[in-house]
Parts: sequence; structure tokens; C-alpha cells
Amino acid sequence: MPPVLICDKEVARLIGMSPSWIRVQRWKRRKGEEHTFIVDPVLIGTSPRYRVDDINAWIASLGIGR
Repeated sequence: MPPVLICDKEVARLIGMSPSWIRVQRWKRRKGEEHTFIVDPVLIGTSPRYRVDDINAWIASLGIGR
């Protein structure tokens, strides 16, 4: 089964942030600046998408709810 891919807007909804925060974090990471969101996007053309499993693993790594 192929991985489920979601866009910035859907990621933002999952983590309670804005889509612009996701975009800024991706830009900072690409430029080598300090950033918090460390999930690699999958590019479909120029459109970044994220694997749901990667997002869930990142959330789990934050230790939220422990």
C-alpha cells in the first residue's frame, strides 16, 4: 500500500499550526537556519507533500502527552 501524502494545510491542521508556519520551517531548513519542523517533504513536481507516518513519528518524538 502506498504511503498517504498530505499537503501543508493538512499538516498544519494536524499539529495545530498555520500553513505559513510549515512553509517558513521548510524554507529555514532548506537555508540551513534553525528550525523545529524536521520532516522531509516528498516533492511532486514543485508541490511538497508529507507522509502521514513521518508526521506521526515526528509528533511522537516530541514527547507530547507523556
